[in-house]
Amino acid sequence: MSLKIPSNLWLLLISTSLAVTVIFGYKHFSNSPKSSPVAVAVSPETASDATVHAHYAGSASCRECHAAAFEKWQTSHHGLAEREVKQEQDYPAFSPRQNAEGSSTFVDADGLAKILTRGLDQQLHPYPVVGVIGHSPLRQFLIAAPGGRMQACDLALDPAKNTWFGIYGEDRRNPGDWGHWTGQGMNWNAMCAACHNTRLWKNYEPQTNSYHSTMAEQSIGCEACHGPLKAHVEWQKKPPLNHAKDPTLPHFTRDQGMETCAACHARRSELTGDLIPGESFYDHFSLTITDETNTFHPDGQVRDEDYEFTSFLSSRMHHAGVRCADCHDPHSGQRLAPGNLLCMRCHVGGGEFKAPIIDPVTHGHHGADSPGSLCTSCHMPVTNYMQLQPRHDHSFSIPDPRLTKEFNVPNACNRCHSDKDSDWAIDAYKKFYGEKPDRPSRTRSLLIATARRGDPAARDGLINLLASPETPAWKATACRLLTRWTADPAATQALLGELRHESPLVREAAVRPLGALVRENNSQVRTALQPLLDDSARSVRIAAAWALCADLDLDSRAGRELVHMLDHNADQPTGRMQLAQFASLRGDNAAAIRQMRKAIEWDPNSPPFHHDLAILLSTTGDAQGAVNAIREAIRLDATNPEYQYNLALALNELGSTAAATAALEKTVQLDPTYARAWYNLGLARNGANQPREAVAALQRGEAADPADPAIPYARATILARLGQKREAQAAAARALQLRPDYPEARQLMEFLMR
Repeated sequence: MSLKIPSNLWLLLISTSLAVTVIFGYKHFSNSPKSSPVAVAVSPETASDATVHAHYAGSASCRECHAAAFEKWQTSHHGLAEREVKQEQDYPAFSPRQNAEGSSTFVDADGLAKILTRGLDQQLHPYPVVGVIGHSPLRQFLIAAPGGRMQACDLALDPAKNTWFGIYGEDRRNPGDWGHWTGQGMNWNAMCAACHNTRLWKNYEPQTNSYHSTMAEQSIGCEACHGPLKAHVEWQKKPPLNHAKDPTLPHFTRDQGMETCAACHARRSELTGDLIPGESFYDHFSLTITDETNTFHPDGQVRDEDYEFTSFLSSRMHHAGVRCADCHDPHSGQRLAPGNLLCMRCHVGGGEFKAPIIDPVTHGHHGADSPGSLCTSCHMPVTNYMQLQPRHDHSFSIPDPRLTKEFNVPNACNRCHSDKDSDWAIDAYKKFYGEKPDRPSRTRSLLIATARRGDPAARDGLINLLASPETPAWKATACRLLTRWTADPAATQALLGELRHESPLVREAAVRPLGALVRENNSQVRTALQPLLDDSARSVRIAAAWALCADLDLDSRAGRELVHMLDHNADQPTGRMQLAQFASLRGDNAAAIRQMRKAIEWDPNSPPFHHDLAILLSTTGDAQGAVNAIREAIRLDATNPEYQYNLALALNELGSTAAATAALEKTVQLDPTYARAWYNLGLARNGANQPREAVAALQRGEAADPADPAIPYARATILARLGQKREAQAAAARALQLRPDYPEARQLMEFLMR
């Protein structure tokens, strides 16, 4: 006999509005209008750039007293990071020749070196080159553009062969693309200049969409790392007779030196646009870390163009106290010793860093003269970027072919032995080192890989990692990966505990996922985040400002810093996306939509921009516009389950129930662990009078997210309607176990117990 369920217990169908997606994964926004940032070109300093740059003496002033260091620097990659075009040095490469499709180089009748390539109008034009960035193994040439811009051409020179090549290889960008040489992805002012010059100020003016960039010195001069030294030079000219120590000369700790290197040797977003050497990295940048994205592999190896700092922070070497200058000459940039001799400075025992004693030949199981006997071959494998630029991985990871087989993480064995598969590498590893239990690094990598897939079992592992003595870099990773489980009280408490961690990297990483709970009116989290608006690190203050953005006082220190960060990055499509997110969080959806349309104008082929526009259009009631925008995102990236899920929600707003159900089915096909999609699919099937299919979908959702009480509650209502009273009671009990204060589940349970 079937049970009659009270009408107030029937399930709602799919949610009628898309959730807002914002920079730190927040899902809700305030509807009350607040003021938004005024996009103006502001400086982190109160003084003008001319006043600040007046404190710089120039690298030439260092030569007299520091001749040896100056000579090393002068011919280094730093010393040659950027320069003017020189006829004797550069013109030989511009003899008339055809290069990549549609491009050629030549010197015209007026003696100007030019590149013939396609502009925004799709037509070939000769563009004079006005500067050079980089020295070896490749050089890119700068082309002047309107609005104070310089653009880095994607046609680059291999100086060793005196040949030209496209830095994107076969994947040529088209005019209008963000990454085409005419786009913002190749804009020198924003993407190149700060790390190729000394104390650069970008000076972007949003009102005119133009730049008037200035610098203290072209190229990476002495003061790019040591800070402004004009006072030191002047003091040296008139030193006191008592030989007192120069009070003008800064002295950096080892960590200050490393963080100065990190300013350019890191994948990071800018917070100020004006790093001063010696100041904390975390006061000027937000570091990109190993997280739910594919920027890094689960074991910390670099994947995308990541430079070195993040992977180094995740390494045992960094944790042991090794810093950049222990291996690299800071003036020449070269290694301090060749081959294995560099590593053996520590790995012979008795060294400062207590490194284990290692014999490279017996440990590596390769012949003494084999490339495989080099420590770097196995622990610092090379990845090529821009076709010709090899970079050693600085995670110092252990080759693990098992991770290759299970999660497609590259290993050094198969990088060299590319004709072999991972099974061969696994057998060779066992032969060399025997059967061993999983070491901590493998256990951690497996945890991160499964967390990325959304495996519910990973939640407890991430929480346990936060409670362990793991290094800050990996704790930050665990915080970011807990984002999908923030609704779980245990995850929330674990993240709240990391707000007091000594590392700003961990504190910032913990703030980000907690912001979602602020938007769900979690007063405990809001109270816990409030003090971080006055944190000692700017990166943490800005993260807290984002989390509390809806009613943030923009005249507070954290408010001003957030606005400055938004304005500084407003020259990039992602910066416009951030401005859109800010406006939405402050309740100004019209401004948010304008900013998202500007982001799309600058980068029409980026799926996330169309996705976020769809969300904003949905919040204003434009359901058809939302559907059109999300379909454009899917056209550009058909494999993203989030896009299919939000398409389903938008279609439901239009009343297209069948199409919405189909989109949900596509979502779970792309991601079988997408619990919320299974939940909504269950509701949709129930609404289509397919109760058994609905229960099956809800069971899949519950397996994907056992901590969500709404799923067993939904299942209980359907089971009750089917007359399966005992099963319905069990499901309702499960919902109440997860959330004892769940009134609907309590009411249903009372009804079932009659």
